[in-house]
Amino acid sequence: MSAGPDVASRELVSVDPATLVELARVAVTQPEELAEIMAEARLAQEAFSREPLEKRSRLLEDVMHVLVADADEIARTISSETGKPLAEAYLHDLLVAADACRWHADNLGRVLGEERLPFPQLVLRHKRGALRYEPLGVVGIITPWNFPFAIPVRQAVTAVAAGNAAIVKPSELTPLSGAWVEEVFRRAGAPAGLVRVVQGAGDVGEALVRHRAVAAIVFTGSVEVGRSVAQAAAARLCPTVLELGGKDAMLVLDDADLDRAVAGAVWGSFTNCGQACAGIERIAVPSGLHDTFVERFATKARELRIGHGLDRATDLGPLVSESQRSRFEGLVASAVEHGAGLVTGGRRPVTGLPGWFHEPTLLLGEPRGARLTDEEIFGPAAVVVRSDNDHDMVRWVNDSRFAFGASVWTRDRDRARAIAARLETGSVWHNDHAYSFGATQAPWGGRKASGVGRIGSRHGLYALSHVKLVDADRAWLTPGWWYPYGDRAVDGLRGLLGALYADGLRSRARAVASHRRGLAHLVRKSLR
Repeated sequence: MSAGPDVASRELVSVDPATLVELARVAVTQPEELAEIMAEARLAQEAFSREPLEKRSRLLEDVMHVLVADADEIARTISSETGKPLAEAYLHDLLVAADACRWHADNLGRVLGEERLPFPQLVLRHKRGALRYEPLGVVGIITPWNFPFAIPVRQAVTAVAAGNAAIVKPSELTPLSGAWVEEVFRRAGAPAGLVRVVQGAGDVGEALVRHRAVAAIVFTGSVEVGRSVAQAAAARLCPTVLELGGKDAMLVLDDADLDRAVAGAVWGSFTNCGQACAGIERIAVPSGLHDTFVERFATKARELRIGHGLDRATDLGPLVSESQRSRFEGLVASAVEHGAGLVTGGRRPVTGLPGWFHEPTLLLGEPRGARLTDEEIFGPAAVVVRSDNDHDMVRWVNDSRFAFGASVWTRDRDRARAIAARLETGSVWHNDHAYSFGATQAPWGGRKASGVGRIGSRHGLYALSHVKLVDADRAWLTPGWWYPYGDRAVDGLRGLLGALYADGLRSRARAVASHRRGLAHLVRKSLR
């Protein structure tokens, strides 16, 4: 049994990746349905955008309370559909989604409320300005299967907080988890049409990207698809936020707390079965710690309990699909063929279940020519390399085309900050990894091939808002630079330039003296 679209019946087949049992079938959204959903979303958004910010905040609080009340059912759906352990369904999806609701509800007014804009320029002191943050309209949100509830809820919450409607297209592998996004908003009393879920494969996502009524696209997925989304959106000048692939590095310095570093590396490499854009895939360790680190890492990896996600004792579930496991196995095999050392793992475990399981794997070295040197692993494997100084570690991280995040493990906070300043990544964590995914006040996103724009924090809200300058002028003064021009106007403007911006007080005074007639002309024009 394979998960994904059933073309003949126009349905998505949801499959438990641990047992390969079919969970349910979900109808694919048809083009005529998308048109109706879009029209309803536009009407809902136009009305919702006129509501006060306090009402938006109350709605987000209500969504938070609904998802907490229904948490057990949602968690079981997520675990059954992705294979992740129940603990990770609560940790990665429900806690992250709830925090997004709470932060946006609490900070919406502070971030998006009207903001006074002063005019310190001498010639503009009489003006009074304000910045207003206005909704874009309907936001299209395309999300992956690895965090099938947290990512779409977080992004829908951001869109709604900014006064937009949201149309969410979840992965075709996790339609049941994705359906919960619309459901929690519905149960919270959101206006009909404000948050909708459309189901389907890439063709439905493409239709969403190309629809003229969609004002912005938020996409989370692979680099290749993200590039196609950006190109299609650019054809109609539609803004995009892209959260793409990652190949996060972990830098273990010579003064690191080794027990903490090993424990953090094992969790960061294998949580969600390694299927995370911010998962640890590359680890640099100095020669003096290398062998001990590798031995302890391998021991802890072998202790992980592999099984069905609904079994509360499970640490590591299956990969999400047969194709995902096959791709992962190909990357590991390529690395070994090119000379990487296989310390532990590399095989399919005996679990008594038919699903797409794989052992947690540790490799030594990134041999030239191996696919995993340039490709995202996105599975339960990590690579350890030797590196003996901070400069080489930084260069090694920055050589990657991916630049999502990195972590620095050292007892020296100043040393960690100095390294962080040189790393070309979206985030740098100290003695921890990727925790800020669950802290909505922190911006989330990458650089280079890892994405464009940010999700979370005030920057995520700004990305889904129009910023508009609105000023007030009582018309007491006439701008001196209005028509007509002439010699005196030119002389005055040249004097104004020097008086305001020349280097030093004496230079400014000379500008005033040299161009006093022109400056006087501008003043007389202003006072008419």
